[in-house]
Amino acid sequence: MARSIRTTRSRWPAGAGSILAAVAVLAVTAAPAQATPAPRGTVQVSVGLNGAAPDDQSWSQGISADGRYALFTSWATNLVSQPAKSGRDAYVRDLRTGRTERINLADDGSVLDGFTDYVAINADGRYVAFESDAVNVVPGVQVQGRNEVYVRDRRTGRTELVSGGLTSTDTDKFHSSYAPSLSADGRYVAFVSSRTDLVPDLQGTDPSLARPYTWDYNIYVTDRRTGKTRLVTRGVDGKPGDSMSLNPTISADGRTIGFTSLAGNLLPPEPTPDPAAPAAGGTASADVELAPGAAAALPRGAQSGLSRPTTGVYYTYDVESGRIRAASLDLDGKLGYASFDATISPDGRRAIYALPEPGGSTNGHRYHTVLYVRDLRKGTVTKISGGLPGTASVGSSDHGRITADNRWVYFSSAADNLVVGPQHPGWDVYRHDLRTGRTERVATAPDGSLGNGSSIAPVVDARGGTVVFGSTSGNLLPGAGGPEHVDYQVFARTTGHHGDDDGDND
Repeated sequence: MARSIRTTRSRWPAGAGSILAAVAVLAVTAAPAQATPAPRGTVQVSVGLNGAAPDDQSWSQGISADGRYALFTSWATNLVSQPAKSGRDAYVRDLRTGRTERINLADDGSVLDGFTDYVAINADGRYVAFESDAVNVVPGVQVQGRNEVYVRDRRTGRTELVSGGLTSTDTDKFHSSYAPSLSADGRYVAFVSSRTDLVPDLQGTDPSLARPYTWDYNIYVTDRRTGKTRLVTRGVDGKPGDSMSLNPTISADGRTIGFTSLAGNLLPPEPTPDPAAPAAGGTASADVELAPGAAAALPRGAQSGLSRPTTGVYYTYDVESGRIRAASLDLDGKLGYASFDATISPDGRRAIYALPEPGGSTNGHRYHTVLYVRDLRKGTVTKISGGLPGTASVGSSDHGRITADNRWVYFSSAADNLVVGPQHPGWDVYRHDLRTGRTERVATAPDGSLGNGSSIAPVVDARGGTVVFGSTSGNLLPGAGGPEHVDYQVFARTTGHHGDDDGDND
């Protein structure tokens, strides 16, 4: 993609909050165990060397299942001693020891000569998947200077190419792969790609299908153990999806993949929502107020398009059967278009998505988004961000992430009717208890007062003990009462583990 698109300092991060929390942490760890416990309360994750302030902005991306390793991306150049060669890099911070390491590195450990936007971490934090347009990631592998997906083993220090293709016959420089998601053990990697050489029956597909700014991207899943790749978005006609699919999330066991798609051939015609029916959750081109960073789920070139979509149908894919099912239903059972921040629970049982509702928004859009959770086994749908009884709001809610016990949903919202008491004037981070229906604010100052900036993009560990989020607030840390920051930085708050005594995993 064009380098000019990528170097805009203030543009939002791609795929913010890519996370896979597992029900249990794997026995193998990425680093020797430390006796030091994780700090309590709120701490800053994006910290410069020797405690210095970061010299640029950072964004929350993920967290290991035990809450120890926080994953984030940053433009800052003073987070580690090894100098950066490009703009955005990816980092893991050990919340117990305070150690930060750059993880988008070449196989020989050298710094990359390209950018990284999309990242994911597995359950125990050993593996981190990332995409990059660098040409020096794996020596001897020609990637045409385009974006590809890699996995870094933090224990061995090795980096491998995941989206390399069967024969590397696709030489179109505009084809790319991005947005990885990892299974709990790091074996399976789901990702988006416009390459034509990833599976056997697509060999020789016309490269012109994915020229710059097109929507022809599909979802794939690769087994790193066997090296085999499968096309996820295969239509009922046996062909790849006929339009863009994006934002895959793979379950902890690797058996379920959730994704958003604009393709019209994934299901028989009957279940497809009517694009002219906003009552069914809005339309793919509706004037919707999105959460900060939501548009970054699109490929980089597409983000600059004037007619880029804002919503799409959310689907789940069963790896064992190959079945695709539409997931983004509203309370009336109507299929709607969800924003691009939709995801699934670690066990693959629930889909979490935001649907547009008419009635305006805080910034003048015709629609705002409301968060839903659907139990894919029972078929029930719960509205998360509807607000306190007797109230209404035009503030959007999105970026929902759920704990492994399927009880707590963390999300971003600009709504002003979710909790009693003083209301935040902008975006803030909340958590909702699916058992009791109670919602509470998360990104607060030490005395419980409101943050004085905007807080977004929460990611949470398996048990809900630690949440990582981005914020411009200057009063979140003990003893810090400064004004709102210009740049977003990443923070972690220890909330305490939640019990799993509701028996809701049956």
